Amino acid sequence: MPNRPVPRPTRTRVPDRELLTTAQVARLLGVKTQTVYAYVSRGQLSPTHRDGRRASYFAPEEVEALQRRSGSLGRGTGLAESVRTTITRLEGDRLAYRGRDATVLAETASVEEVAGLLWGGDEPVASVASVAEEDALADVRAGLAALPEGARLVERLRLAVLLLTARDARRHDLAASAVRERAGRLIATATAALLPREAWGSAYERSDQATRWTAVVGGDPGDPSLVDLVRRALVLLADHDMAASTTAVRVSASVRADLGSCLLAGLSAMDSPLHGSAGVRARLLLEAAVADPAGTLGRVLTDPGQAAGFGHRVYRDSDPRAEHLLGALRAAGLGELEGPTALLEEGLWERHGLFPNSDWALAVLTHRHALVGDAPEALFAGARLVGWVAHTLEEYAEEPLRFRLMGVYQGRRDPA
Repeated sequence: MPNRPVPRPTRTRVPDRELLTTAQVARLLGVKTQTVYAYVSRGQLSPTHRDGRRASYFAPEEVEALQRRSGSLGRGTGLAESVRTTITRLEGDRLAYRGRDATVLAETASVEEVAGLLWGGDEPVASVASVAEEDALADVRAGLAALPEGARLVERLRLAVLLLTARDARRHDLAASAVRERAGRLIATATAALLPREAWGSAYERSDQATRWTAVVGGDPGDPSLVDLVRRALVLLADHDMAASTTAVRVSASVRADLGSCLLAGLSAMDSPLHGSAGVRARLLLEAAVADPAGTLGRVLTDPGQAAGFGHRVYRDSDPRAEHLLGALRAAGLGELEGPTALLEEGLWERHGLFPNSDWALAVLTHRHALVGDAPEALFAGARLVGWVAHTLEEYAEEPLRFRLMGVYQGRRDPA
């Protein structure tokens, strides 16, 4: 029987902003870009060409239909790969928030401006920068006093979010405007609650998020250069697409959990050495390199698995967040860290092709300015709260209960 040409899929016009690039299709299907071109040649995908551009673009519905028809396609790493989002774009070792390059935003944008952008507009979120609620602040600080003295900042932040959520009688109002307003108050108050006692009642309680976080992690909020570095870190780490903790947030939002509960899901998922606290491991590596540069380099070159803060699952050649933040740190001067950091960065790149990631940049920032030991994970969590609010809002606009994995039973069966 002669081979018949495979009919090309038909589809309705898709707005350009919703089309997927070849690289995005390859990532979604878990294949190489050359394989995407093979699907095109076989008639399994129909490319669209924008005016004056040679690059090919594809409709999301067509790619999803190909996934359904070809059960062997895709990496099978979970639901996150099929979640459409307008929040963050990761492509070609670049990071963009709603189409705006995150590294460009980090040059001058405040945390409040980035929150306004991610939460659905271009205006700063006024309530994020407003004075924390004084009555709520007193209650939260009283609750935090019950924690043991050595409790980490992330644990304190988690309890602060829980206490603020529990006292919010309107937390189940999921209208977008109400969620945005509540998010601003919650973030401002939770951060202020973590301020050291000597800053209670000071102007820092009524300041911006970058200044608050500088004080929370043990820095001098009166040092404009340090506050600027913290601001850059908070902007660069605000969101990173469907990371594990963000997926936890979206699953919670899909069952219509309130905002505070969604944020708690994210804070719980990120509290791991493989995720949110990876920066603490990177700082320990940096401290070892300062004490014994040659010995530490030899150890990680022999076993690159110990090179915390290097390499990335998404980026191929460089992490734009690390590039930006390390550049700003070097411009300000690294002092005694200049030699050890350069030694590890150059050695790991030349031997194993491993580049510094955002965890390493946080380690360098927090060590250079003698911030508290768990500052890397605290700054990560504080930054990511902003992005999680955006994902909560976006998920609330979808059909509820859409996340449901199908288990493939592999256990014991009773005899028939």
